Amino acid sequence: MQRALVVVSFLVVGTACGPRPRPMVLEEDAGIVMEIPDAGRQRGMDPPSGFSTAAEIPPDGGTRFGVSVSAVGDQFNQPLIAAVWDDPNGDGSRADTRVFFTRWNGEKKEYEPIKTIEVVGEIDLTPPLRQVSIARDSVTGRIGIAYVKAGAGIRYAYSDDEGANFSLATVGMDPGAGDSTFPQVALRNGTAHVAYVTSTEQVLYRTRAGTTGAFTETAAPITAGQASALGPISLALDGEGNPGLAYFTKGASLRATLAFWRPSGSTAIEIANSDMTDVLMPVERRPSVSLVFVGTTPRVAAHLLRADPVLMGMMTDQNAELWTSVATDASGSTWSMPVGVPRNGDFVAMRFNTTQWYQGLVVHPNGSMTIGGAFLSRGTVNTLCAGGPKLAKSDNGMSFMTCSPMNTPLNFAGDWLSMWSHAPNKVTLAFFYDRRATDLVRGGVTIYREP
Repeated sequence: MQRALVVVSFLVVGTACGPRPRPMVLEEDAGIVMEIPDAGRQRGMDPPSGFSTAAEIPPDGGTRFGVSVSAVGDQFNQPLIAAVWDDPNGDGSRADTRVFFTRWNGEKKEYEPIKTIEVVGEIDLTPPLRQVSIARDSVTGRIGIAYVKAGAGIRYAYSDDEGANFSLATVGMDPGAGDSTFPQVALRNGTAHVAYVTSTEQVLYRTRAGTTGAFTETAAPITAGQASALGPISLALDGEGNPGLAYFTKGASLRATLAFWRPSGSTAIEIANSDMTDVLMPVERRPSVSLVFVGTTPRVAAHLLRADPVLMGMMTDQNAELWTSVATDASGSTWSMPVGVPRNGDFVAMRFNTTQWYQGLVVHPNGSMTIGGAFLSRGTVNTLCAGGPKLAKSDNGMSFMTCSPMNTPLNFAGDWLSMWSHAPNKVTLAFFYDRRATDLVRGGVTIYREP
């Protein structure tokens, strides 16, 4: 079923911890895609600044609309969105759960009606599981979506006509008795790269050139002293189109290691570890990671509790949950000491109990960084560093200022956060919000676009 979606917005003029930005001027050399036709598509008007609803929870379709959302920027840095509508008719049977797609239409100045990609059945959507991933090939314009289908492995949908039509393929079946999880997709120059975690606790990397034939398969190695892999994972391509993977490994002690691997190599490199801290129980401690490349050099932002905040007592860097680290070379053979990201402002002491799961990482052309995080605890509306997703900004990747958007209407963090840059030093966030925040932000897939 397709349903027209109305765009609603809540305009903001800045963030709580800084001055109001000057009006943005788009220039040819500013690294911004200008109004260039692509497959007959025109840029039109960009989405509204501030908060808006891209896909609203239908009044008669339950509350699980937009879960496991994944989003990226298109050729105009406008949102491409894939997500799950769980139990659309609300009858308690999840057999009709489906993956859907929508995007911003700049000419019509609204999000397009949702398009069902495929009915996927009773897949596990318990956070932090993220069962959908979307990407765009910057060379060919192809849009690709990787997702889990119950009992049918990892599926891949792709479109060569700007999302008007999608073709479907199976990437691979799970080697165990369950369903695979945490699919990731990246596209470049006609080649699809897909990675996911199997029910047997392996990370599999698969790739296919073109649109026919089977996907090749390689199992990601386990770091020394560990026994198996776990998600979430992050797959990214460097400036030359070569893939890299960041993921977690664990042993009998449940001590986690954050690993990096180039599929061209045979060894996984340890970026950081949780010392002796159990990062699987309780569930709020489970890690997550985002990988990006600056040229051919990898950088990560990750949630990884490296010391127990209850046992350690004092708030120190070891208690931090959200970190960033950069490799010293393109191979990722060595990594910098992880830098903790503060929860509020620039207070080092407030790195304690930072955020929960999901994060986004953008490195801007001038070398500055933005990290987006879905914060664990409830905030306070319209005050310094309030609730909802926050943005941590840094000029050097070593010291950060963390704040929420000014006048945020959100009291709670959103789930399944995605982030990309739409202009120099400006980011777009997409996430699932499970309730009506205001008359303007009504729940579903929520967008925040920095003005």
